[in-house]
Amino acid sequence: MRYAYGLVFLLMSLMAAPVLAQDSLPYVELTDCWMELPDGLTEGQDVDCGYLFVPEDRTADDSPTIQLAYAIYYAPGDSAQPDPVIYLAGGPGGNAVGELEGWLDTAYMQDRNLILLDQRGTGYSQPSLNCVEADAGEDDATQACHDRLVDEGVNLQAYNSAENAADVADLRVALGIEEWNVYGVSYGTRLALTIMRDYPEGVRSVIIDSVYPPEVSSWEEYGENTADVFSRLFAACADNADCNDAYPDLETLFFDTVEQLNAEPALYTGTDADTGEETDQELTGDALIDRLFQVLYSSESIPSVPWVINEIANGNYIALDELESGSTGMEKLRQDEDVSDSEGMNLSVECQEEIAFLDLDTALDNVPDPGSALHNNSILSIEGAFNDCTIWGVTPADDIETQPVESDIPTLVVSGEFDPITPAKWAEGAASYLPNSYFFAFPGGGHGVIDMNECSAGIMQAFLDDPTQEPDASCIADIGEPDWTLP
Repeated sequence: MRYAYGLVFLLMSLMAAPVLAQDSLPYVELTDCWMELPDGLTEGQDVDCGYLFVPEDRTADDSPTIQLAYAIYYAPGDSAQPDPVIYLAGGPGGNAVGELEGWLDTAYMQDRNLILLDQRGTGYSQPSLNCVEADAGEDDATQACHDRLVDEGVNLQAYNSAENAADVADLRVALGIEEWNVYGVSYGTRLALTIMRDYPEGVRSVIIDSVYPPEVSSWEEYGENTADVFSRLFAACADNADCNDAYPDLETLFFDTVEQLNAEPALYTGTDADTGEETDQELTGDALIDRLFQVLYSSESIPSVPWVINEIANGNYIALDELESGSTGMEKLRQDEDVSDSEGMNLSVECQEEIAFLDLDTALDNVPDPGSALHNNSILSIEGAFNDCTIWGVTPADDIETQPVESDIPTLVVSGEFDPITPAKWAEGAASYLPNSYFFAFPGGGHGVIDMNECSAGIMQAFLDDPTQEPDASCIADIGEPDWTLP
């Protein structure tokens, strides 16, 4: 156990917590780590785990106290920079503390301590808004989860970006950290932007990757963005001589295969993406769309998507299982089933900050290509999201949660060419309100691109070294197009 943040943290950890537990919030308490620590830790590298105690609802004097799990991974040796990195996971509802293995080889962990926080309602934090009913595949899972959490006394309205941002700000102060760097991916970027707006104190720099800014109308754009990412994928293959020779007219092949599988689903013995176990599976056309959409999150897997479409069209259905099992992005989604994601936290945030301000008819009308399989799939997704929010029953957030964030804090803004859920236009738009920002789009990238290769990781490291200077991004020109998987 290492106390790296000076006398304030040491005294708080050893002496003050019992008093603060009775008299005031927030405070931190160290505890045994919940998760198995990875084998790759450098000898002598320390990890601290703890809870941050905060009010569930800061607007209520009699609010219950909740506890948020955090972990600190100390840089090896004694040469850590004084400003650590705090990572904000996506979702909303993603787990951060359980994401351990992938951090060990990152350049910025060699000279900076890394802090992982399970946001309120997620991961090892308590209460958990994980919907076990959805995990179990229950009918009416959203209603059952809602009713259970309400019966348990959870205030669903209090799980939102504003409270989340206050939690992060409280953690910095409670740990005695003078200044840190905020790094968010996906929904974590919206949370980072909220911190920049509401609690800029102590934020040295911000990195937002695959940006989900508050000003977008996400579900009203969902159908258009989904169609666009598939179109860009097909066009990229067609523009490459080798890919086009191997998979001529890939777009037609894809839609014909989807239509055929919707008419006659394929039954096969494959590998369950969540458990890794062999199991009987059914593949419909809509399921193929959904699964490929998820595969596009992973930059490593994108070059194999044309190959998988061709394999499935020729009856090799297990090829999709194999691609999913080797996908970095999918591995990040398949953590311990008890903490991997919190559907309830997702609904609380999305329903009060997004869907409450959107129009269902507009969202449906914006879906392109009426009658196509992709159109119908998007319709189902949109209707499902709006229906779930009707059940969840939270009220709209303050209007400020729909406005762009303006800030002078130095910010690195990055996106991927084939990101299926947070398109590059969102990142570029957010950057336009941040005068001290640097925006870069990575060719061939999916969702979460800052560590996709040496180029992107180097840009992040250069930015952390000096956020006031634009990092050298000339290496992006050398990335080129995807190295398509050929038969």
